[in-house]
Amino acid sequence: MPNWNLLFRRTHLYLGLVLIPWMLIYALSTFALNHGEHFRAYRATEPLWLPLWEKDYAFEAPPDAAGLRAATQSLLADHGLSGAFFARHQGQRLNINVQNFWHPLRVTYDFTTKKLRAEERRSTPLDVLIRLHERTGYGQGGPLNNLWAFFVDLFSVATLAWITTGLYLWWKLSATRRWGWLALGGGVATLLTLLATL
Repeated sequence: MPNWNLLFRRTHLYLGLVLIPWMLIYALSTFALNHGEHFRAYRATEPLWLPLWEKDYAFEAPPDAAGLRAATQSLLADHGLSGAFFARHQGQRLNINVQNFWHPLRVTYDFTTKKLRAEERRSTPLDVLIRLHERTGYGQGGPLNNLWAFFVDLFSVATLAWITTGLYLWWKLSATRRWGWLALGGGVATLLTLLATL
């Protein structure tokens, strides 16, 4: 017969250890975002975008979103660029943001002048940390983008399991159950109060 107490203790312990680097990413980046004015000196300063090159290029933007994405991917491949990206057609310009933790790129196409321009964003370690927080994965194509998204999903599921095993272990410790109710109730009350008043 399985020893459920031991199983839950071990699960809670090792999930906590596995989650440490991910918790640090989200905790530190959230703190920096929440107190942005105090961390401004540690972020990249103007000019944020450094020119890489500008080229003549003929490009027709398909009207539908799927066609635009496929055409944009071909455009990037023509110039040796790859990775997760977002493309937006705005007036006479096509704006493409190529994601990269260390060196994000901004590629702009001007339909009037038929010029394609690439710029690289300046980065500091804090900028990289915040990009780790904001990075998306699925729908971008490529195994590494999907792997990142998979690990973010895994982090979410592991966090729920960590919470569940923690609740189980708390409930089994009758000596501290009253203090546990106080802590749990305080957290819920704080959240509900802020939801009702903000």
